[in-house]
Parts: sequence; structure tokens; C-alpha cells
Amino acid sequence: MFVFYASRVIEYIIWGLNYMRFKFKNILKQMSFNTFIPFFYPIMMLPLKGWRRKAIAMLDFRAGDRVIIPGVGSGYDLPHIPHGVSVDGVDISAVMLAIAKNKIRHNPQSITLHIMDAENLDFPPNTFDKAILDLFITCVHDPEKAFSEIVRVLKPNGEILIYDHLIRVPKWTAPFISGLDFVMKYNFCTVIRVFDDVIKDQPVTVVKEIRGDPFGFIKGFLLRKTA
Repeated sequence: MFVFYASRVIEYIIWGLNYMRFKFKNILKQMSFNTFIPFFYPIMMLPLKGWRRKAIAMLDFRAGDRVIIPGVGSGYDLPHIPHGVSVDGVDISAVMLAIAKNKIRHNPQSITLHIMDAENLDFPPNTFDKAILDLFITCVHDPEKAFSEIVRVLKPNGEILIYDHLIRVPKWTAPFISGLDFVMKYNFCTVIRVFDDVIKDQPVTVVKEIRGDPFGFIKGFLLRKTA
């Protein structure tokens, strides 16, 4: 009996520490996305509407596919997903998810929204056929950890779309970039993350790359998880 209660206490302590870590590392992001960002986000996203649709069209959707969208926010990707596809949207902001929920209340598609840390997804391996990372990698606290989680829950040969303002730089600049990102990652967003660093050592291949805005600042990357 003592061992049982001791194990439960340890379990709750570990859960509490993990929850505190989730709250601490995301505190500025949650403050941003639960307060002023929802008011400015529609204006910020309006110029990218057509480019977002073009990027999502890179995915080869099939009836019965299950798609995960980490950082789903207020649901700007959802109208571009075809019928017959089920979606799991993940975000750390309850306010953004509430806006998304209001948008989909009359949507006949199967869409489930979760408040969850994308760096620790509560899904088993090989669950999803596709993943949409739309302006997500530059906002998440630890992009390498989050991307590894996406790869983990994706089925072999599954597709990953990254639509973001990621940069590609020579290796000699990497330490400088990493130093800046260490500071900026606690903010709600950063613009200095390196695409190749994010996908490094992961079982994925780059299938296609397109320009994601008129100036080439944002890019769309289509990747496939190797079998």
C-alpha cells in the first residue's frame, strides 16, 4: 500500500513539474496569443491568404486522411482542407482555440481541437497521414523537439508541409543565429530560425520548395517521412 501511494505522489510531482515547465517556457507566448495577438492576427494573415492556399495545395490529400495541425491558432488553415479528411488542431492558446471553435461550429468536417504542448504531443506514433506546420516552427519554443514530435506521430511516407519564414544560411553563421534565437524563442515569434537545423537528423526528405509570399520571405516546404 505504501509503495502504491508513494508511486502516485511521485507521478503527480512529475506531472506538476512538466506542467510548470510547459507554462514557464510558453508564458510570454500564451500571454501574447491570449491577449493582443487575436486582435491583430486577422490583419496580419490577410495578405498571406492566397499563398497559404497555394502551399496547402502541395499536399496530396486523400479521403480518410488524418491531419495534424500544431499551432492551429484561430483556424486559418481549416477552410483549405478538403472534405473527407479529419483534422486534429493543437495549440497552447485557449483564446485562439475558442476563435477556431466558433469558426468551425457549422463545418461538417471532422475537426477536433486540443490545448496541448506541441513539443509533447499526446498521440501515439504513426497516427497521422499529414501534418501542416503553418507559421509554427518560428513560434514554438523548441523547434527541433516539436518537429521530432511531428515526425514521431506521422505514418511512414506521410507528408509534412512547412509554411514559414525560415532561413537557410552557411554553417559558419549558425552559432550567431543560435545565440540570437536563444533569446528570441521566449517571445511570441522569431524570424531567424534555420530550416536545415530544424529537420536535421530526422527521417524526412524535402520533396518540393516554393516561394510563400511575393518577396520570398516566407517559403513552403513539402517533406515526406521516409519509410
